[in-house]
Amino acid sequence: MANKRKIAYAHHLPGWKFEGGNREVLKASRRVTPDEYEEDMRGALSCPGCFTNVERTPKEKDLFTNQRDPFYRHLKRWSHVACVLRAKKPIGKRYDTWEEAKRAVEHEHLAVVKEFLQEKPEIDLVPGDEYDETPVEDVNGPLSEVPIGRHHGESFELPSKITTVAGICRNFEKNKDKYFVLPGAIHAVKLAELLTDVADLERKILDETQKPRLFFGKILRSWNAGKYSTSIRMTRLRCGRGVGDFTVKMPDGFCQAKNINDASVGRIVMFYGVITKNGGSIGVEHLAWGEIALVPKKYNELLIPE
Repeated sequence: MANKRKIAYAHHLPGWKFEGGNREVLKASRRVTPDEYEEDMRGALSCPGCFTNVERTPKEKDLFTNQRDPFYRHLKRWSHVACVLRAKKPIGKRYDTWEEAKRAVEHEHLAVVKEFLQEKPEIDLVPGDEYDETPVEDVNGPLSEVPIGRHHGESFELPSKITTVAGICRNFEKNKDKYFVLPGAIHAVKLAELLTDVADLERKILDETQKPRLFFGKILRSWNAGKYSTSIRMTRLRCGRGVGDFTVKMPDGFCQAKNINDASVGRIVMFYGVITKNGGSIGVEHLAWGEIALVPKKYNELLIPE
């Protein structure tokens, strides 16, 4: 379900422009909820996720005649800028030629993910390097045949990486605008349009035929349900009403290696998997090494502005 109130607030800064504007100055400006909107703010409101202009619907201060709550929406002229908070269906991109697709890969506008790493690789971190939960683990993989040609049934062999979610998180501000072909996908889709906030999930998703997808969520609590590193660590994420609890269930040792621990409250975790049901709650488990990672703190507001 598209949540029309995904943009919980807008930055109000008269005269600020997306092109050339100082984003740190914008972030420090007044935050205005749809209910606090005044008509003289029109044209001076920006999205906290992508920093492009937004407008309130309805534009007038009053509520809709049917008592629906007002909300912010992106302007069509900024549709080329990816934003996780944009309420729209993902639009797939196809390529006219192999040369065009290969050039997109070379220019880092397109990434082909043949598979996510299943096992933890051996990584030598340089002493003194800052470790921000996203070490470089991705390695060049084999050519992958992907059906993203413009013509029906046309596939291209393109370079792929055996990728980790950590690698996606590492440069998220840049990656959110990049097109990704995930395992088994038939379209290249912008990363921002592939991501689903756990808080937006409805319980009916469990009644649908599921394929692995990219999710993210804010950690409310994380604890070891046992005493050992092999015991299950329960990581509770913020979820939607009527869903019950949402829990990431993975061995404590695995989570500790990912820096997911008792002190992770408030962090955002991203993962690639299938949602499962357990009693009155839902969650995810049995993730491979490359299928889950913490998002660096500096990108929190691009995913969940608060």
